[in-house]
Amino acid sequence: MDNNITRNGTEEDDDQASLLDIVFSWNLKDALNEDLYKHKVQKIPETFGSPSEYLNSFISPLIEETHSDLCQNLKGISRAPFCQILTVERSKFFKLPKDLFYLISVKKITDEVEDEVENFGKYDPQPGDLFALADVRPKNIGDLNRPKRYYHIAYVCGAPKDSDTGEILILSSKSMEDDIEPGFRRHITQELYAIRLLNLTTNIRIWKALHSPSDSENMKLIKQVLQPDLNGGENCPKCLCGVEDELLLSITGRTILRSQNLNQSQEDAISSCVNICDHKVITKLIWGPPGTGKTKTVACLLFHLLESKHRTLACAPTNTAVLEVAGRLHGLVNGSLGYETYGLGDMVLLGNKARMKVDSYPGLENVFLDYRVKNLVKCFSPLSGWNHNMESMIRLLENPKEEYSLYEKDMGLMSLEDFAMQNGSGVRNAYRASMPVNGGDCSMTFMDYLKKKSKDIIEKFFSYRDDKKKIMMTMEQFVKQRFGELTKNLKFLMQTLYTHLPKSFISLEDVKKMFVVMDLLSSVEVRLMACLGDCGEGKSVTHYFGSSREKVLSILSSLLKSISLPKGGIEKFCLLNARIILCTASGSINLYTEGMTPIRFLVIDEAAQLKECESAIPLQLPGLQRCILIGDEKQLPALVKSKIAEKAEFGRSLFERLVLLGYKKHMLNVQYRMHPSISLFPCKEFYDGKISDAPNVLERSYNKRFLDGEMYGSFSFINIAKGKEQFGRGGFSSKNVVESAAIVEIIGSLKKEFMRSRKNVSIGIISPYNAQVYEIQEKVKQYSSVSDPNFSVSVRSVDGFQGGEEDIIIISTVRSNGSGKVGFLSNKQRANVALTRARYCLWILGNAATLVNSDCVWKKLVLDAKKRDCFHNADDDKKLVRAIELAVFELELLEGSDQSRFKKINLDDKSETATTLCRPRKSRW
Repeated sequence: MDNNITRNGTEEDDDQASLLDIVFSWNLKDALNEDLYKHKVQKIPETFGSPSEYLNSFISPLIEETHSDLCQNLKGISRAPFCQILTVERSKFFKLPKDLFYLISVKKITDEVEDEVENFGKYDPQPGDLFALADVRPKNIGDLNRPKRYYHIAYVCGAPKDSDTGEILILSSKSMEDDIEPGFRRHITQELYAIRLLNLTTNIRIWKALHSPSDSENMKLIKQVLQPDLNGGENCPKCLCGVEDELLLSITGRTILRSQNLNQSQEDAISSCVNICDHKVITKLIWGPPGTGKTKTVACLLFHLLESKHRTLACAPTNTAVLEVAGRLHGLVNGSLGYETYGLGDMVLLGNKARMKVDSYPGLENVFLDYRVKNLVKCFSPLSGWNHNMESMIRLLENPKEEYSLYEKDMGLMSLEDFAMQNGSGVRNAYRASMPVNGGDCSMTFMDYLKKKSKDIIEKFFSYRDDKKKIMMTMEQFVKQRFGELTKNLKFLMQTLYTHLPKSFISLEDVKKMFVVMDLLSSVEVRLMACLGDCGEGKSVTHYFGSSREKVLSILSSLLKSISLPKGGIEKFCLLNARIILCTASGSINLYTEGMTPIRFLVIDEAAQLKECESAIPLQLPGLQRCILIGDEKQLPALVKSKIAEKAEFGRSLFERLVLLGYKKHMLNVQYRMHPSISLFPCKEFYDGKISDAPNVLERSYNKRFLDGEMYGSFSFINIAKGKEQFGRGGFSSKNVVESAAIVEIIGSLKKEFMRSRKNVSIGIISPYNAQVYEIQEKVKQYSSVSDPNFSVSVRSVDGFQGGEEDIIIISTVRSNGSGKVGFLSNKQRANVALTRARYCLWILGNAATLVNSDCVWKKLVLDAKKRDCFHNADDDKKLVRAIELAVFELELLEGSDQSRFKKINLDDKSETATTLCRPRKSRW
């Protein structure tokens, strides 16, 4: 942590009040006031007159969104994760009145106390976290604002760079001395807890981007997207005058694209982005509907830019989306490399190691910045790195005897003279006394004198030598062991260099030499093993290393001269020299470093899910000339928690706004995911029928059946008329236990069929309502926790499933009422996502009457299902009937609304229906 750290958690001063200052200024009443900024937030326009107007339009909505997030989390404080603070002391950055920096340490939650905090969850404070302080584990908001302990929050800055004690640097909203105890001390005598509220990292980064100088040279791209682009970047005067484009697809690029079997729309989209002039600032849009190979197209585009040596930043809203693109690109690059991993040094993946979970993506560790820096540090080390090991191997090959002598000295093996000088002081004095007084000639040396006069010292010396040699290696053993160690080190160092160094720092010729010399070193090592014990004192070095010695020496000397390792920070070196950098849009703020090599291309994947204000972070990078946005505004936009900010269009993306302004979109129009009966409705409803089915989904093998019966075909709507919607926990979300019971029955049938056939199947269960997601998760836990990787069950909200796909998708629509009210279920973007996740089977559960009366997209879907004979009543399946009847009975019993029905059941009746209905709920599920 540098000494110039400021209150906004950055290392640069800001003349404006920081976002953190604003958050700290709210008292508890302000924080809980949902209307605090109601009259301060203006709707974000579609066009702007200047960069300053553009940036300023996002500031108030950003504050409101931050406030709303904090407000919601404070209201749910009883469920927030927490940890206990053990020690507090002032940091060296502490300075009154506002820079209230402290160092804290927290208690680690161990297995012994894990059950005690299960309902709260573990909490390990992370940089960017905002947490509340309390002397009790809060059960309600009042516990944060009791007498003598008023609302107090703190921001986690991180750990000091020079600290390995586990201490955490925080910035407090007010002094902790008075709040903790009189006579402030390091060790806290009473309990003190940190309760996590939210993470401010992204919002603080956006805030910084919105406060950039609007007259900066880095505003070229932002200026280009303020108004409609009348010609879409076409008709450049210089190009019309005959100036050649420099980004035309290279021969290598075309070969790669052909090898990927891209369809025409994918090729056209890539060509439109690279076959453009170099004289204008240009923004391009690629429209990627569900299943149309958007990620594959992005990866191919990035690969071409990599091969064309154009420095590019590839962003996405989330770590997951970044990893998907990085994984695809890594596969392309890896498949094109002639020498193992040579060339991967030109791409780097940047992000938080704990959050990115890179280990889940094979091979990505070779491009992940943290892993790369860790390995290059070993190469750059002056005492154990590349130069040291190369020089050591050269010396060993040139003169093994001299190296062995050095080894003997290192082992402390003394000569007879040295031994006598240290251990025979009486003999040494007698020798000096025997020397001629007048300085005359004396032919007797000390060694001669020693051999003649002191046989006991000589005997001690040889005894000492024997003892030493018992633990010392012979020369043959030393050469073998030293050669083996250096060979192992050099192989690791060579692999590290050709994997992690950019091509501009290590030539292909040098890499070829590395592979040759590694083979030679292996063969020499085999020879040494074979001739061990056959190399006497008088043997030459050729007997040790064979005829390969001269060639190995030549190559090693050549490599030592030609590969010059850079000096300075390794992390900055990697970022400065990479051709492709991949990170989240928020994480691109790490590229705002003095001396950073300009980035020319900006590619944003999932651009329709990225708030426009967040895209302002990468849009201002120095040197940007091209921006390529890939997304689909017909799917879900970015999540906005504040209703006020949502009405102000705070969640709208740059992609969507440019579409509204009439920017041309290059559409990917062939879908590879869905069975034709699944794709038919969404393609017609959301994409005007412009998407066609790829050959793979038209093949007979794609018509898979997982359960018997027409109800479980590729596409079906299953009408559950007896469902009943309720409010779930917290009262803010709906659930339908009858639909969840039907889903459990279906999952159970799928599991039985899987156990019989052993055919792989992945199942996704989607509901728009979180309460229903929780309800289903609890009931299918026995299936979703199954360790068999060939049978998987995933239950998520629609938002959680965006970008995902499964073999079977089951949708629970939840709403069941006589008025046709469906709330936000009517959102077309949410419906689009839910209906386009399945590969082979899509089964939709809902109350048909409610949905038809809703007069929204779900009405069209039900009518379409009836028209195509894909509409089924749950009553047609006996197993579903039993599950539904039991769920209805239990619901009525719990509500106490129909006790008479319970009386009608004959407890002596041994039929399956009666037994099932009377069975306790726990054993049923």
